[in-house]
Amino acid sequence: MASAKLGTKAVGSKVKIKVNGTLRNFIVVHQGKPSSLYDASCDGTWLLLKDCLEQKRWHSANTNDYKNSEIHSYLNNTWLNKLDANIRAQVKQVKLPYVNGTANSAVASGANGLSCKIFLLSGYEVGFTQSDNSYFPVDGARLAYFENGTGTSALNKRIANYNGSATHWRLRSPHTGDTYYAWLVLTSGGCNFSRCSNAYGIRPALVLPSSLLVSDDGS
Repeated sequence: MASAKLGTKAVGSKVKIKVNGTLRNFIVVHQGKPSSLYDASCDGTWLLLKDCLEQKRWHSANTNDYKNSEIHSYLNNTWLNKLDANIRAQVKQVKLPYVNGTANSAVASGANGLSCKIFLLSGYEVGFTQSDNSYFPVDGARLAYFENGTGTSALNKRIANYNGSATHWRLRSPHTGDTYYAWLVLTSGGCNFSRCSNAYGIRPALVLPSSLLVSDDGS
């Protein structure tokens, strides 16, 4: 079976990775470092789980501090260990731009970004900006797969299913006007916010080295 470097895969194409022993589709959402907000560790192939496999709350304490959130801990411990050992060993430790604290705390970026392997995407990474809502933090840059705005194409790119039906899914961006809320993508592909203690779909994202080989069937 032919193979090619992961970095040659087109944005929007699918890659199959085993999660709990079952092959799941991941979308190539970006190649390379998105912007100067990101540390050099983020230079690789960005993958996003195509559809939600579970629903989780952001934080039982109902506070929107992502670094200390329940979901951040879950993704980088329990969920990371759902990947096959050979893939888990290749997942890059990256530093992501994030709100360092709650609500309208300052965004930490570059070398000061949040160190993690598995993460939720931010509002800006999926194409939302403060033009859509002034309470979005600038905690990232748009990934190549997504589009800005709320046109039909932009909305469709954000829609994800859970158990066969469109579902709301969580972002890592806190609502900057209130410590209780974090942003999410709606079933329509639009945006809204909800209390951190409410459970919604999650779409884990990760970055792999672009030099990894992938077979022509995407696995």
